[in-house]
Amino acid sequence: MDRLDRYLKEAEVLNVTSLSHATLWREVKAKRFPAQVRISPGRVGWRASEIASWQADPTQWYTTNAA
Repeated sequence: MDRLDRYLKEAEVLNVTSLSHATLWREVKAKRFPAQVRISPGRVGWRASEIASWQADPTQWYTTNAA
C-alpha cells in the first residue's frame, strides 16, 4: 500500500520554509512553489511530499513540475 501524504496548513508551510506570507503566495502564483490543494470547501493544504521536494532543490522543482 502507498504511504499516505500529509497535508500542511499555511502556518506550517511558512514555518518549515521560512518564507513570509507574501513571498509564499508570490512564488505559488509564479509557479515556483507547489500550489495548494483543495481538501474540502473552505479548506486548503499543501502536500508534505511536494514541500519536501521543493526544499531539496527549489530550482529543480520549478523545471520539473511547473509545466
